[in-house]
Amino acid sequence: MSTTSSVTTSSATDAYGNSYTTAVSNDQLQSEDFITLMLTELKLQDPTNTVDSSTMMSTQLQLSTLEANTATVEAMESLQATFEQSALSSSSAIIGNIIENGDTDDEGNTKQYKVSSVSMTDGEISLTAYELTGYYDVYYFDEVSSSSDIVNSSNEDASISLTNGDGTSYSFSTYNKTYEDLATEISQKSGITASVAQNNDGNYQLIVSISDGSSSISQSNSSLKYSQDSATSYSSTAKTISYNNITKIY
Repeated sequence: MSTTSSVTTSSATDAYGNSYTTAVSNDQLQSEDFITLMLTELKLQDPTNTVDSSTMMSTQLQLSTLEANTATVEAMESLQATFEQSALSSSSAIIGNIIENGDTDDEGNTKQYKVSSVSMTDGEISLTAYELTGYYDVYYFDEVSSSSDIVNSSNEDASISLTNGDGTSYSFSTYNKTYEDLATEISQKSGITASVAQNNDGNYQLIVSISDGSSSISQSNSSLKYSQDSATSYSSTAKTISYNNITKIY
């Protein structure tokens, strides 16, 4: 047994004392190895039964063609891997965005989803997203030292009015009510929630959320200060969406 460029061969001797190769144990035979084997075969051949050199050259040409094809396949596989990584990297830019894929609800409204992650399986990019279920206007009132503080103790006609997106208004008296009492009363109305939360400074803040957006606040004989922001809510169940099915990105 002998080894050539990591290719192991087995040989035997015929009845005339000639040595010949019986097996090759490595599937990574290269042109250099074939030439070495060919020269060895020529050296050990039976003079009365010589090897057909044209056949050996044809075999070598076939091996060279196979090596070239293998190299091309490897290059294409490397290019494909690079392309897939580039595509995955590019698609990750939409993480955190709102997208549409053509889905509609029972009323025919287009569903929207927020993308949380992207992944690739067998060359196909897919998204993990959560359906957007609602919009909210959020109002943050100025901080007070206690949730038991009185909202307005000087004017019996003091009130605050909240108007939601469909134009429905609700009015709440603030006279001699604590912030906690006012939050409880507001939360009894459909589509509106309110709470008094304590922040890191130990102070308390009335927070009012009105669903569907496009809301407003007005005051009568009152001058409560507040800031306004918007928020969204999402389904707790994740949905897998094909990247190719995206129809709109916000």
